[in-house]
Amino acid sequence: VTSIDNQRQSVLGVASDDELTSLIKFQHAYNAAARYINVIDQMLEHIVTRI
Repeated sequence: VTSIDNQRQSVLGVASDDELTSLIKFQHAYNAAARYINVIDQMLEHIVTRI
């Protein structure tokens, strides 16, 4: 099975483990950015309601 997977990866030119690792990194970065935007949104909402 490992030999078949290695042959498939060599034909495709993409290692699925590497792609999955990259996908997880991008997902974590996206989640962090979404949390950051949410905090900024809450801060702005708080400022606007104070005015």
